[in-house]
Amino acid sequence: MAATTFASPPWWRIAVALIVVPLVASVAYAVYAPAYQGLPDMMERVVQTTAVVAFFGAYPPTVALGIPLILYLRGRVRASLANCAMVGASIATFPWFCLAIFFGPDEAYTNDHMTYQHGMMTWWGLLEAIELLTETAVFGIAAGGLFWLIAAAGIEKQPPSKVFE
Repeated sequence: MAATTFASPPWWRIAVALIVVPLVASVAYAVYAPAYQGLPDMMERVVQTTAVVAFFGAYPPTVALGIPLILYLRGRVRASLANCAMVGASIATFPWFCLAIFFGPDEAYTNDHMTYQHGMMTWWGLLEAIELLTETAVFGIAAGGLFWLIAAAGIEKQPPSKVFE
């Protein structure tokens, strides 16, 4: 039985992309939504937010989800811009989806709207979760595009090859 394989980027480009992309995505998010953290200087806020987002929100999903997906999909799926963007959005949103759906507080309010009541998410909370996941997906799409640019751009458009198992 024949299996189809696709051209894959070299490992060194994938490694560079796995190091650079989460950091760039963290900086972009920190510029978009810097945390206050009691700091009066805007540059210091961005730097501190970048560190928090990188070490708690960008690198762990990259290591836990991105590397296994690369190992599984390498050679099986074409490394196109659309595929990289879709996988980037999935990797970015999956942890936040799990946190929003499965680990909510007992009671929570936002702008005088109850988002959680008796441990259950309300409709307003669902709208807030969708907004958070949409923002995260947009940053994930951009990160996936940057991953493609670093790791897979310029790979020859070779036709799929047949490998006999």
